[in-house]
Amino acid sequence: MAKQEFPLISVYMPTYNRVNMAITAIESVLAQDYPNIEMLVVDDASTDDTWQVLTNRYIDDERLRFFRQSKGQGACAARNRAITEARGEFVTGIDDDDEFLPHRLSSLYNAYDDKYSCVCSGYIWDYGTVQKRLFAKEQVVTLPELLDLHTLSNQALVRRERMLQLEGFDVSLAAFQDYDMWVRVVLAFGPALRIAEPSYKVNVGHELGRITNSPKRLDAHKQFVAKHRALMSERNLHNQMFYRQCMEHIPLTLSQLISSCRYGLVKLKWRYYLKHKLGSLSRWRIKMFSKGLLGLFRK
Repeated sequence: MAKQEFPLISVYMPTYNRVNMAITAIESVLAQDYPNIEMLVVDDASTDDTWQVLTNRYIDDERLRFFRQSKGQGACAARNRAITEARGEFVTGIDDDDEFLPHRLSSLYNAYDDKYSCVCSGYIWDYGTVQKRLFAKEQVVTLPELLDLHTLSNQALVRRERMLQLEGFDVSLAAFQDYDMWVRVVLAFGPALRIAEPSYKVNVGHELGRITNSPKRLDAHKQFVAKHRALMSERNLHNQMFYRQCMEHIPLTLSQLISSCRYGLVKLKWRYYLKHKLGSLSRWRIKMFSKGLLGLFRK
């Protein structure tokens, strides 16, 4: 089929002060086997040479458009600007430290149906030496299921007009902005489709030392739950509190585990319980993922 027979897909990407990773992300988008794309990169007022390097490197590639924020406003404001400027019938995103597999856009588009609010896929966590496939199972995700656990991944293919109708990402949230976005999309337009084949790689190796139980993130989760409280059942609220317990690294007792399992997410809860029971083994496992087997014996 000719390029014109495929609708334009706009890929948005915010970036800030990590030009080498951004180049890897951009190249993965440009390598797509889907023939009709544009990419909108928004530099959120980087203080290094990100703007100069990227605009000079891709000056002759008409598929790329660059925008620069006059002051740092955060990734969500950057995404919203890109979506507003986009020309595509569909939009999807990528973070500047992640990568698309070459078939990502074609697989999402081929699976798309307007009866779904959006389409996403399983994804890959790349720890550095080990890769782990997550949510690599096809599923129609309803709102009650989504309010239990964020199972749609950070990025999805959605009609641009739907994102504009919902006014994009909520910049008032300090975290969980993507989760909030897809909850609102599913609420407004119906269940989402997740296809099994992973086509998005999250490069987490450089972030393994990041603290995930920061007060800012915990406050943002409280804000997220309060925002969607009216939509949540007892089951949803219980599972959100379990997720918060995970963020705070608070172990489950056996009695808590047994009681919690009646609200679903049984495998996840058992894994969390055993992770704390086998704490040192779990820490060695993460270190091996990041540095390989030999890294276990290095300081």
